[in-house]
Amino acid sequence: MEFQLNFLSTTADRRSRLRLRNFTGIIYLIIFVGTVYVMYQIYSTQKYMADVYELRVSEIEQRIASVEPRMLFLERKIGIRNRLKAQSKVFLQPENRASIWKMTLIDMTKALPPELAITKVIATRKAKNPQQRNEGPSMTIEGFTYLQGGNRDILSVDNFRSELLYSLPISENFKEIKVENNRIYKEDENLKLVFALGLYR
Repeated sequence: MEFQLNFLSTTADRRSRLRLRNFTGIIYLIIFVGTVYVMYQIYSTQKYMADVYELRVSEIEQRIASVEPRMLFLERKIGIRNRLKAQSKVFLQPENRASIWKMTLIDMTKALPPELAITKVIATRKAKNPQQRNEGPSMTIEGFTYLQGGNRDILSVDNFRSELLYSLPISENFKEIKVENNRIYKEDENLKLVFALGLYR
C-alpha cells in the first residue's frame, strides 16, 4: 500500500512540474511576443519620423532651389542699384547744384515755425584733404525767438528740427541734425532764445 501511495505522489509531482513548465513557457512566450511588438512599434515610429523628416528636407530644398534664382537676381539688382547710388553723388554733385540748395531753402522755410526767425545759414565746404577735415556740421542754421506774450514754447527749436528731418533733400544730403546751441537770456526786459542747428553729412 505504501508503494502505491508513493507512485501516486510521484505522478502528481510530475504533472505539477509539467503544468508549471507549460505555464512558465507561456509567460516567456507572452513576454517575448510583447517585447517584439514594442520593438516593432518603436521601429515603426522611428521610421515614420525619419520619413517625415526626409520629406520635409526635400520640400525645403525644392523651395530653396526655386527661390534661389530670384534671390540671385535681386542681389544683382541691389548691387547695381548701390553702385549707381554711389556714383550718383559723383555725377549729380548735390553740393554744387543750385536746384538742390533751392529745394533745401524752400523746405527750410516751410518747416520754420512762425515764432522763430532765421538770422544766418552757414554752409561749410568739405575739405579735399582727409587730414584737414573737421568733425563739425556741414551746415549751420542760426536764429532766435522772443519768449513773451503768448509765445512761451521753448520746444519750438526741437519742433523745427523734427520738421527738417521730413524734408527730402535735407534727409538725403544730411545724416543727422543736432541742436548745437539753445540758450535763453534777457534782452531789453524780454526773454530771447537763441538757437543753432547743425546739419551733419
